[in-house]
Amino acid sequence: MSTYPISSGARRVHLVAWHGTRVEWVSAAAFATIAFHLLFDAVTRGRPAAVTALELLGGLVLAPGLFVVFLHAGRLWRIVIAGVAGLAALGLGIEAHAAGAFMAGRSASDVTGIAMALAGLVLVGVALQLSLTGLRRWLQALLILAVVVAISQLVLVPAINVSVVTHAPREAVPPASTLALRGARDVNFSAPDGVRLRGWYVPSRHGAAVILLHGSHGDRTSTEDYLRFLSRAGYGVLAFDARGHGQSGGHTNALGWRADRDVAGAVAFLRRQQGIDPNRIGMLGLSMGAEVALRAAANGTPLRAVVADGAGAATTGDNRLVSHGWSAPLYYAVSWLTMRQAELLSTYDEPAPLKSIVGRIEAPTLLIATNWNDEITFNRKFRALIGSNARLWYVPDSGHTRAFREHPARYTARVENFLAAALLDGSRAG
Repeated sequence: MSTYPISSGARRVHLVAWHGTRVEWVSAAAFATIAFHLLFDAVTRGRPAAVTALELLGGLVLAPGLFVVFLHAGRLWRIVIAGVAGLAALGLGIEAHAAGAFMAGRSASDVTGIAMALAGLVLVGVALQLSLTGLRRWLQALLILAVVVAISQLVLVPAINVSVVTHAPREAVPPASTLALRGARDVNFSAPDGVRLRGWYVPSRHGAAVILLHGSHGDRTSTEDYLRFLSRAGYGVLAFDARGHGQSGGHTNALGWRADRDVAGAVAFLRRQQGIDPNRIGMLGLSMGAEVALRAAANGTPLRAVVADGAGAATTGDNRLVSHGWSAPLYYAVSWLTMRQAELLSTYDEPAPLKSIVGRIEAPTLLIATNWNDEITFNRKFRALIGSNARLWYVPDSGHTRAFREHPARYTARVENFLAAALLDGSRAG
């Protein structure tokens, strides 16, 4: 920095000129981008007061302060400051805004959030450049490779996973009248923790009812074909959007954490409906919905039948049901980091693994599994843990939750016979 005196009458004014290096100018732009996003997000997003306060603190104090310290620090501390700040900005920008920009409807804050992630990548590059100074070329190449692998596996992959887990499309859902089913209507009800949920309800013709729950990033529209075949069989059907999906409230968590409370709210809703026998309520869940159905039944929600189509692993513990060979340490590290960050962004704690609770399920359970992504391995374990109440239908020539679409006659027969035995005392009334 240089100072230049300028005379102004009796006063002497000093202007300060900063002659920064290229690294300092690049770092200044990166820290400014981070500060701008934090302030913009705090002002425009309407987040909880605590989050807004943290963003204001980060934008007004932390980011500018780190840059000032960076300017006056030695090489080692510059590496630490640029590296830590860069990784934090890169991870947070991807987690909070990447999927939002491409999946849940892009906002101006998502654009600045992605810019913050790029600024974080620039700061990581600054830290790497400073680290390479004076090293031999082979050491430089080795260090670059190690950093790229570490960042991609321990920062980028978990951040992308978390971004996908905590965002879901919020597309318009047509009214129940478009179903053209007698008595079909739009409904809303609350989970026990107060989250407001929305769905379609079709009345029962014989007193039994089935809850339908979609998979990750879906909504009730993806269960419409299931609703129609169950309604034809006379069941009352409640198809609803899980919390954080479709038109329902709550934070998005595409792993289904805490959605078992949604099922408890759905059961309570059905028990209030005219013509529904409170002891004849079952559930059919798809993918995430299958895991939620198993969790709800294990945690005491009074379901008299469970059809879990495509259940898999949504917790760290359940991921360990499958062997990952030589890559197991890295896989488990990525899984652990994903789950911890998902807890922070979705505000929901990771629940107990299904493997530790499905043994408590007393209701008859039909597990449907394919070869997709170790699905059959998970479901064989679940069947063994549930015991004699569980049946497993293995569909090796079908894709994930595609058995109904690819084998409609077989699927309908199996599910209807199972539900009839559990909910209709074996009759095929309806």
